[in-house]
Amino acid sequence: MKRLAVLIINVVLLAMPTLVWAAGGEKDVPDMATRQVKVEGLSFINAFFAGWYNSNKLVFAIIVTVIMGVVGGIIAVGTDLILKLIGMDVSKIEHHE
Repeated sequence: MKRLAVLIINVVLLAMPTLVWAAGGEKDVPDMATRQVKVEGLSFINAFFAGWYNSNKLVFAIIVTVIMGVVGGIIAVGTDLILKLIGMDVSKIEHHE
């Protein structure tokens, strides 16, 4: 019974910010689905991504997700190389449970 009470309290506490936000109603909330970014005056790479954002948000989201994965992989490989250079063992750890 105690676990159920704790579970209910946690659910209420997690839902509280959403309930408070929803109670406020719609007060000039911008529609992000139709928002457009101004491309004028942007550098090439910024204009490239702004164009994708304006034309197709799904393709933009996929491109950004792939780029984030690639950058994360590059950071992981770079960290691995640096740790190997300073003499740390970066191989997989065997777990004995």
